[in-house]
Amino acid sequence: MYAFNSYAQNYVDILHSEFTTTPQNTFDSSASSSDLQKINANLTVPIELKNGNAILTGVVYDRVDTRFWQNSEKMPVSSYILKLGMNIKHSDKWSTTVLLLPKLASRFEDKVSSQDFQFGGLGLAKMKKSETMSYKFGAYMNGDKFGPFLVPLFGFYYKKNKLEMDVMVPSYAKINYSLSPKLTAGVNWRATVKSYNLNGNTIITPTNVLRPFYMHHLSNEVGAHVGLEPIKGIIIRGVAGVSLGRTFRVYENDDKIDFGLSLFRFGDDRVPLNTDFKDGTFGRLELAYRYYLD
Repeated sequence: MYAFNSYAQNYVDILHSEFTTTPQNTFDSSASSSDLQKINANLTVPIELKNGNAILTGVVYDRVDTRFWQNSEKMPVSSYILKLGMNIKHSDKWSTTVLLLPKLASRFEDKVSSQDFQFGGLGLAKMKKSETMSYKFGAYMNGDKFGPFLVPLFGFYYKKNKLEMDVMVPSYAKINYSLSPKLTAGVNWRATVKSYNLNGNTIITPTNVLRPFYMHHLSNEVGAHVGLEPIKGIIIRGVAGVSLGRTFRVYENDDKIDFGLSLFRFGDDRVPLNTDFKDGTFGRLELAYRYYLD
């Protein structure tokens, strides 16, 4: 699922970057293993208008590098998302964020084609209940490689004294506690749902079959973090945790679901062509540039 700024806080992370790595992950029913690296960079450029609204632009880069088959080489995939939309302020209590999210997601081993393209969008409303609490609700939609995918969203943002909570179900939850003006600690959870075209004309499976494929990535990451803000607006955070239900399943391009609704997938009789990883630990380093709104 696309990770987005909620625009409920008194700040915006203009640039948020991550590097995630794991020890060797064992495949189910096998002694074979593979490590895993992920890179993500999320740039947001808000352009404030005189009426209090803001034009939202930016890009997101994502890369996953691991082995999908037990006896294959690593097969890196990546994606590029263009963000274009608006944050509309209706009153002191209500605002709405609307984003168009066209995406290219592929191995990029061959020339870019329509098979690499996905189109998504996000609509999110925010109600400010008090100076410490805001509610958020909306939906995310994307035309993934596995089929149409819709995620209703509901959450809240709470900040009082040293405690900060940012929750969006079923996407993420982050809890921060300020140990000092520059040091924070907390826990977080993140759900990931992504898909990538695998440029079928360059892929040979372990059964030596040459056909177009895609990869469907799922995971739930639960971790603890420590963050440091040595200079106002510069955030450095270390995260350690465990990834649950992590899969990088490969399917033929025409093997799709009828419809995905949040955690549910209707008409899902797909046959994966590879073996899942076992659950395992991960470490992540995050670096962000934060712009405070007040």
